Amino acid sequence: MRLLGLACGQEDGSAEVLLKAALTAAAREGTAVEMVRLTDLSLVTAATADTGDDAAWFCDRLLDADGVIVSSPTYTRSAPGALKLLIDRAFGPRTDVVFVREALARREDGRTEQQETRGILGLHTAPDPRVLKPRVAGFIAVGGCPSPHWRTLTLPTLHALAFPLHMAVADQMEVPTPGGLGGIVTDPAAVLRAERLGGAVARQLGLPHDEVRFLGEPGTCPMCHLDLIVLRGDRAECGTCGAAGRFFVEDGDVRVDFSPSGTSSSVHTLTELEEHHRELLSAASLEPDPQEIDKHAAAFRDSVPVLRPPRP
Repeated sequence: MRLLGLACGQEDGSAEVLLKAALTAAAREGTAVEMVRLTDLSLVTAATADTGDDAAWFCDRLLDADGVIVSSPTYTRSAPGALKLLIDRAFGPRTDVVFVREALARREDGRTEQQETRGILGLHTAPDPRVLKPRVAGFIAVGGCPSPHWRTLTLPTLHALAFPLHMAVADQMEVPTPGGLGGIVTDPAAVLRAERLGGAVARQLGLPHDEVRFLGEPGTCPMCHLDLIVLRGDRAECGTCGAAGRFFVEDGDVRVDFSPSGTSSSVHTLTELEEHHRELLSAASLEPDPQEIDKHAAAFRDSVPVLRPPRP
């Protein structure tokens, strides 16, 4: 079993310290561990993707692994923008278990992919069967501010790395730091918690998704175990994974009831990933004719002056 760690903060910073504690604990379970620093990756926006970057390299490392632990600092209530860029560049339909499963089935049956399927997948080569391997994830969020509402969006951002590959999340933790580069080493409880997370991930590597037990704090949502809730009229929805429920007030407190049928809308379920697959194929089949788009878009092309930074 191989476990990959992704450190998203400063070298030797608190996020990296906790990641190393988690990976060291995993290694004691007999797991082969290795680590990538986000700051070592060269990443470009999609508009300049033809220049090449390290997103595909990272994706290849992850597909080789049986699990991943991501440890991130908190910048402006969320994870660093470079991590979101990596997720946008490295993942998507090409690493979505349902898209790849269907593409592999078509090839095995001797059928050709529909044009819209090829376009959504972006598959210029064969779909990668490693995508279908079961994987386990663990997430660590580190924030410098003691107030938890300054870290609200960090763990939800990390979950965006897990659901396309249908990774089962075994544990997650969120902790403030005492400050200073690597200052978390002075908090033995936080280090011990990270070691516990590493063990929870390592011991469940290779298990099918539905057999992996979540061993962290339960949270409000029964699927992603986080507390980010969106209210839509009299309905409630998990802001991280989309599980649906109803909110009610009991003894002055707002509570959420997630029924079993509502949890099927979570992006951590195959049911929702399959529905997403159908939606995208349906939308692709209804795309306007390119000539029609070009005719209507012509009026907008030079309608506003564009500023660009100087280049040498």
